Amino acid sequence: MLGEQIAEETGKVMVRRVISVDGGPRIEVTVQGTGKLLGIETRNTVTYSAGVRPDGSLYGEARPGRSSTSGCAARWLLALFVVLGSTSLMGAARADETPAASDIEDGASNDYDPWQHFNEKMFFFNHDVFDRHLLKPIAKGWNKALPDVGKRGLDRAFDNLGMPRRLVNNLLQGRFRGAGREVARFGVNTTIGVVGFLDVAKAQLHIDSSDADTGQTLGVYGWGPGPYLVLPSLQPLTVRDGIGYGVDGLLDPVGYVTPFLATTGMSVVKQVNKRSLNLELFQDVEDSALDLYSAVRNGYLQRRHGSIEQAIEARHTERHPPPVKETAAR
Repeated sequence: MLGEQIAEETGKVMVRRVISVDGGPRIEVTVQGTGKLLGIETRNTVTYSAGVRPDGSLYGEARPGRSSTSGCAARWLLALFVVLGSTSLMGAARADETPAASDIEDGASNDYDPWQHFNEKMFFFNHDVFDRHLLKPIAKGWNKALPDVGKRGLDRAFDNLGMPRRLVNNLLQGRFRGAGREVARFGVNTTIGVVGFLDVAKAQLHIDSSDADTGQTLGVYGWGPGPYLVLPSLQPLTVRDGIGYGVDGLLDPVGYVTPFLATTGMSVVKQVNKRSLNLELFQDVEDSALDLYSAVRNGYLQRRHGSIEQAIEARHTERHPPPVKETAAR
């Protein structure tokens, strides 16, 4: 039994390995949380199980237990911990029984989604409840209140603040020129570009930003994506990208120098601003997709796969630059 503290909430995690009825190994993780989150009394229990069938395929399910109404917010915070922790335990338990994660990625389809039943429920909440009744209406109001140039400038400023994440992951990937470009972009855009509202580095110096993050770094080094995962109010993820998302949060310097409420406010503004910039794009996707869940899932997985392939190619090009062609003598 382990003690775990998440935000202002304390909880207990009970882990056990069992043999399922079909003979395959299974990991069960039960999280019992009590305490306060933002001053709200919380009590909740969630049991998550994941295992391996005899044919080598993975499966998983989450079984929410009894919880107080005010504990819903804390339950979503615990969900990511449960998924990530149980996945790591499951990987250790079956290390001698199945191929490596990268082998699974090579052999699996591009829409690897063993937790689809759970994910579809979370997708319904995100799209039909959270976005439709909260985020989208606020984004529409934001779109009317702020001119387009202001929204795009704010988006560039938030992107400028993400420099530490991109810098660290460029270094971890061995893309040292990419890390140098990130430092140069940050210096130019923070000063001449008015704390990033103007992308002077790209417009005048042709220095492009990278999309490096921890999930991408793990993929570059052969870490398979793991199952597709949808969690409340978050972008689509895989288990690998979920781990990366948590690490990227630790690389955000703003959270270390500003109060919690200010950091939360900035995150809300960033999400609303990003949604307002994509109102028409999202609507076009919703109108054209026959199966919106599958379209979002497949689009995300394909984009992440392409991002990792580009990062690997960029690292190879940086380490082995093409030979410079000699100019023919006149």
